[in-house]
Amino acid sequence: MSNTSIPSFSNMPSMPASFSESLPISPERINRFRSERLGNIRPLNEFFDRDRLSKPKGMGDIAQRLSYNLTHFQSNYIIIILGLLIYCMITNPYLLFAIIFIMFGLHFIRKMPPDQPLVFGQYVLTQKQLYTGLIIISIPLLWISSLGSTIFWIVGASGTLILGHAAFLEPGVDSGFASTADQV
Repeated sequence: MSNTSIPSFSNMPSMPASFSESLPISPERINRFRSERLGNIRPLNEFFDRDRLSKPKGMGDIAQRLSYNLTHFQSNYIIIILGLLIYCMITNPYLLFAIIFIMFGLHFIRKMPPDQPLVFGQYVLTQKQLYTGLIIISIPLLWISSLGSTIFWIVGASGTLILGHAAFLEPGVDSGFASTADQV
């Protein structure tokens, strides 16, 4: 007989102490996102520079402009996407209600101790059953609130705005210096 060892669970990560630590959107992550991604927002006069707007000469010119502008204005483009997301949430109250309902449901279920089921009248519901019930309720809510069409609208609108801006805006003067510095 071979001597197989039983895996140890002592070095498994512990459960988060608070609800904000268990969320994908925690204050620490928001601060890190703000400093890393939104820390280099380009000024509006550079982003909307009318003097640099021109029709591209060909596909090579478009590729060069997209390559430069998508990295140079990345933070500005993230702000555009976030603005479109907020616009969709404001103009679609059913979607806003569905997302708030799901977040509160997840918050309620996560606050429950995992070993103590919820007693609701004569019914005893475990965490797994509550998650299943939340999914069953969430799917029709998200369907009624037209989540799919909202996602496609955001992707289409942001893609059109961002790729259009990046294709028609000529690279800045600093891109010429960067390409000659790479060659030297």
